[in-house]
Amino acid sequence: MRYRLLMRKLIVALAVVLPLSPAAWAQLTPERPLPGLPPLLDPQEPPDSNQAPTPDQQQPDVQPPQDQAPPGQNGQNQGPPQDQGQQATRQGPQRPVPRQPETDEQLLAKLSVTTEQRDARRIERELRARWSHSTSPTADLLLSRADQAMRAHDMDTARTIVRKLTDIEPDFAEAWHRRATLAVEKEDFNDAISSLRHVLKLKPKHFIALAELGEILEQFGDKSTALKVYREAKSLDPFIDGLDDRIRALTKDVEGQEA
Repeated sequence: MRYRLLMRKLIVALAVVLPLSPAAWAQLTPERPLPGLPPLLDPQEPPDSNQAPTPDQQQPDVQPPQDQAPPGQNGQNQGPPQDQGQQATRQGPQRPVPRQPETDEQLLAKLSVTTEQRDARRIERELRARWSHSTSPTADLLLSRADQAMRAHDMDTARTIVRKLTDIEPDFAEAWHRRATLAVEKEDFNDAISSLRHVLKLKPKHFIALAELGEILEQFGDKSTALKVYREAKSLDPFIDGLDDRIRALTKDVEGQEA
């Protein structure tokens, strides 16, 4: 009886100090004690190991799915593929294909119809530079040394070089042209005419060799052949110095009329 009286007094005292609603009373559990009172379990006392863990105490599964590759490896979402046009833009604009150099025939065709002396001189220089090169480095070197000797007025050395050059490279037209020039300088016209014919056999449109051959023929009195050769040279290069005057004079002498 005394025990029951003590319990009633305790309940009444708690109801006066801490009034709670029925819902709050229903939520009171050993894990959720009344406010201001110590927990029913000592925090330092381990829970019963045989007791099943509550849902709040269960550890979540943090392992990634097996079929999902971690970032940075195969299978990573690397974004949409780049457009090929965008790649080409990033690489920069395509360079134009370089033009192929004009052939000798193309240059000769332009020279024959040019109306400007400046253009004619430019094409003449280009053709003469090309004709001064062969397929043999040795032949090119010998021709260069012959030219150096001629500029130094050492004509004997130049003749020795070009004679050797025409022996070892008989198909090098410019070697024969140098030989003809040196032969004229020595007034060896037989060698000069023979060398010029070699040039024209290898390069029939060598306008310089044609003009030089016409001059030799005119000096020897073959005016008809000289006029023909002059006209052929003019058809290839209308701006050869002095050629118009020679054609005009020979036309009057050979054909009895003005050119």
